[in-house]
Parts: sequence; structure tokens; C-alpha cells
Amino acid sequence: MMIEDWETGQLYWNCLAQHEGNEAKAIEAVKYKYFEDFAKTKDLHFFLGTSALHHYVSKNPFMIVGTFHPKFIYQYRLFE
Repeated sequence: MMIEDWETGQLYWNCLAQHEGNEAKAIEAVKYKYFEDFAKTKDLHFFLGTSALHHYVSKNPFMIVGTFHPKFIYQYRLFE
């Protein structure tokens, strides 16, 4: 699925600069951030949307337009 989230794009550009232009290492750093940090330590959500450009010509017009990753809130009891 296409990702149009600007924060994810900026994460990629920062990783690319950190790894001195090595695209493979930058991509691995972005994957690591999402799979090892956000997915395991936070409550990761993706916001989906569509684009008028792809809405009627694509099999799947949906794309990721944003992410939301707050810390986990553990609920131990239903009532206090």
C-alpha cells in the first residue's frame, strides 16, 4: 500500500542523511523503527484515505495518509 504520510517520508530522509546516502541502510532503519519500535512498544494505527487521482482507475485507491502511535494504555480492571 502506498504511504503518503509526510512524517514517514521525513523519517526516511533523516535516515538517508544519517547513513550518508545509502538507500538500503536507510530503508532498513525505517523498517526497524516501524517493526521494532512502533509496533512493539506503541499502539500503532494507520489512517487510510483515497486520492481523487487514483479513485476510479486503481484496484485499490486507498493509501496510508497518516500514522498514530501513542504509548500503550494497559487496562487491568473494568471498574474502579
